[in-house]
Amino acid sequence: MNAGLSDAFGETLAEDAPDVSITDALALLRQHYGLTGTVRPLPGERDHNFHIQTEGEGEFVLKVSHPAEEAGFTDFQNKALDHILAVDPAMPVPSVRKSLEGEAQFMASVDGSAPRIVRLVTYLPGQLLSRTPTSAAQDRNLGIFLARLGRALRGFFHPAAGGDLLWDIRKVAKTRPMLAHIADIRHRAMVERVIDAFERHAAPVIPGLRAQIVHNDMNSYNVVMDGSRPEVVSGILDFGDMIHSPLICDLAIGAVYRWPAEGHPLAPAARFVAGYQSVQPLESEELGILFHLIRARLALIANIASWQAQRFPAKRDYVLRLITEVWASLERLDELSSADARRYFLDHSNPE
Repeated sequence: MNAGLSDAFGETLAEDAPDVSITDALALLRQHYGLTGTVRPLPGERDHNFHIQTEGEGEFVLKVSHPAEEAGFTDFQNKALDHILAVDPAMPVPSVRKSLEGEAQFMASVDGSAPRIVRLVTYLPGQLLSRTPTSAAQDRNLGIFLARLGRALRGFFHPAAGGDLLWDIRKVAKTRPMLAHIADIRHRAMVERVIDAFERHAAPVIPGLRAQIVHNDMNSYNVVMDGSRPEVVSGILDFGDMIHSPLICDLAIGAVYRWPAEGHPLAPAARFVAGYQSVQPLESEELGILFHLIRARLALIANIASWQAQRFPAKRDYVLRLITEVWASLERLDELSSADARRYFLDHSNPE
C-alpha cells in the first residue's frame, strides 16, 4: 500500500495491530482492575477485544486499542456512554468500569509493543442481530431504538467528534482507489456508479442538513437482541465509529442492514425508517437523499472490505462476512431509479 493511501485511510485501518494474547488480557485485568475470570477473544476491526466473565462481579469487555488510536477518540467514546446513561438511564448501552486508579482509560505496553489505550466496559447479554430471525416488528423496533439513541446523544459534544473517519458516508468518494481491489469488473462498475450518483445528488445537499454526534455504525454485529424475543432490542455495541454527522446518515447506515428476503428491496428499510420517524420525524430533504446514502454505505462496505481482505489475509473471513448480502443489495437497488426509491419511502415509511 503506498504512502498516499495510508495517509488517506489512517494508520488504525492501514496497519494491523500487534497481537494481544489471553495471558496478556488476564494480566491487565488483574493488575489494573483487581479482577480475575475467564477470557475469550472477540472479533474486531481495529482493537483487540475480550469477553471477560469474572468470578462474582459480572461480565465485561476488555478493549485494547490499536497503538495508533488517539486518547482523545477513546475519551470521546467513554464520555458519550456516560452522557447517554445520564440522559436516558434505561438505555441499554455499555457502561465504563474505572480502573483501580480511578481511570476510565490508561496506557499500557503489551508484550513490549508501543503503549496502547486500555478500557473496560460492561458486557451486554443477548443474541447478535446477525443471528436472529427477522420480522417486520424487528425492523420497526430497530428504527425506534436508533431514534431514541440519537435523542440521548442530541445534547452531547466532544472535540474528537470532528475526526476524519473512513467509515463516514460523506467520504465515500475518498475510497475510489480501493475499487482496484474489487476483482469482478461488473461489481466494480456498479460501485463506481453509486459513488458518481452520490457526488451528483447527495453531496451538495448534505451540508444543509441537521447534524449531531451519532453512533454511525448500527450494523447487524453491533446490535444485541433479546434471546427469547428476537424482535426486542436489548442493546447496542461498539461506539468506535461515532462522529458528528447528519442524522440521516446514521439512519441510512441502520437501514442498510435490513436485508430483504423477498418483495421490494426497500421494504425492510422502509419499516425501519417508519419506526425511526415515530420518534424522530424526517425532513423532506433528508428523505430525498436517503436512497443515495444507503447505496453509498453499501459501496463503502464493498470497497473497504475488498481492500482489507487483500491487505490482511488473516482477517479475510471477518471483513468479508457481509459481502454476499452487500453485492445482492447493490444489484437489486441498481435496478431502482432514485425517483422510484424516494416515492417508495414517502409511501411506506410514515409512522403509524
